[in-house]
Amino acid sequence: MSRNFRAAFSALLLAVVLAGCAANEESFRALHEDALVWDTHNDLAYRVLYEKLDIGERLPAGHVDIPRLREGGVDVQTVALYVENFLYPMPGECSRQAHELLSAMRNAIDENSDRVELARTGSDVERIVAEGKIAMPLAIEGGHAIEASLDRLREFYELGVSSMTLTHNVSHDWADSGADDPRWGGLNDLGRDVVREMNRLGMVVDISHVSDSTFFDVIETTEDPVIASHSGCRALNPHRRNMSDDQLRALGENGGVIGIVFVLNYLTQEYSEAMSELRAVGRDAFRQVPEIEDIDLRIAVNHLNAARDWPLENLPTIEDLLDHIEHAVQIAGIDHVGLGADMYPRTPSPVGIRGVHDYPNITRGLKERGYSDDDVRKILGGNFLRVWKAVTDGS
Repeated sequence: MSRNFRAAFSALLLAVVLAGCAANEESFRALHEDALVWDTHNDLAYRVLYEKLDIGERLPAGHVDIPRLREGGVDVQTVALYVENFLYPMPGECSRQAHELLSAMRNAIDENSDRVELARTGSDVERIVAEGKIAMPLAIEGGHAIEASLDRLREFYELGVSSMTLTHNVSHDWADSGADDPRWGGLNDLGRDVVREMNRLGMVVDISHVSDSTFFDVIETTEDPVIASHSGCRALNPHRRNMSDDQLRALGENGGVIGIVFVLNYLTQEYSEAMSELRAVGRDAFRQVPEIEDIDLRIAVNHLNAARDWPLENLPTIEDLLDHIEHAVQIAGIDHVGLGADMYPRTPSPVGIRGVHDYPNITRGLKERGYSDDDVRKILGGNFLRVWKAVTDGS
């Protein structure tokens, strides 16, 4: 074989390979664009309220805004109204912050009504997406926002909140958190009433952040499927925020869905340990926050604390994220897994996912791991749509 022939053959082979890669890439993107893509957790509301940013513009930093959502083919972005844990149990303060975040997000949505719309129900999601806009459901993060009042729960529902994470990192008046000492051994009687009232109203119950006992009390109490809007798999990383295999099985039996979280220290044990070491070094600086008397200033300081240093070695990657998706599929089932990034503007994201504009990389990764088109559609958003329709539309 002559040198010229070998060179020509190699060039031809390379061209064939490149053509195949291009064809695959086109098919991945076409599948992503055709699928309903739903991320069930993001803290965009904090940026809107406290940084006064316009989500209609491409922001200079961070993971999500309307241009990035469009670039990433994201159809539905649930926005969390996160209520600071230290506000509990100050009378009126938890509800006040939740109302301020809710008002800020509704105003931001109204100001960009040509591209986004508040979605309260599964039918809303389908209609809004069919109109070529991005659907934005709103979720309370932290049940202490309702201040032990079913009337406040109903009030938030009437104002457009369609789901609620029962706890954040504090055990409050009616439910135990996985990050705090238990008070009730799970849900107390009021907590069970909250779950039943959410079922009656058509609000989605979210069990991310709750204690294991609270989780199983919810499963025992609810008549509707529930979600974990932003959690990972404890079998891959024994972090308290991740779900055990027993929980994943119970979630699947309930008909619910886990949104796999992208937060780095939930993805790998190595990074979680590095994060714990770093936090231990800087703990004294954060002890100053409770000494600040002005509540709004304390909220601002907590918000800015997210800018602290993060370990940048051995960053988890999109492959670690896909590992969590695969494990959840194996244990809970293909109908019970979705995406719940919990990406925030000042925290690093997995290598390969700079922000919501990189979500097509997840579709590519799932296809490369052998998932069918139908299964990819389920994970990207179809499973969450099923739950929203079942709970909010009663279908």
